[in-house]
Amino acid sequence: MSVNNEVLDDIAEKIAGSLRMLGGVKQEAETQVRGIVEGALEHFDVVTHERMQVQETMLNKAREELVRLDARVKELEEKLKEHK
Repeated sequence: MSVNNEVLDDIAEKIAGSLRMLGGVKQEAETQVRGIVEGALEHFDVVTHERMQVQETMLNKAREELVRLDARVKELEEKLKEHK
């Protein structure tokens, strides 16, 4: 049984076209899902990972400063007690 090359080419072309269409559908679906998720997240108070890291760094610096100031206050209180 001999298969005509023209028929095989036609079948191959239709399969390739379908695969291209599916790839486009997949990409469009991903774009739509991303848009839906981003839209939903806008309604929540969400912080990015980078912003959270900045906040953690600022908090750590504030804690260090608080410890330093607390030690300084205790030192000054001791000096004050000595002069009474």
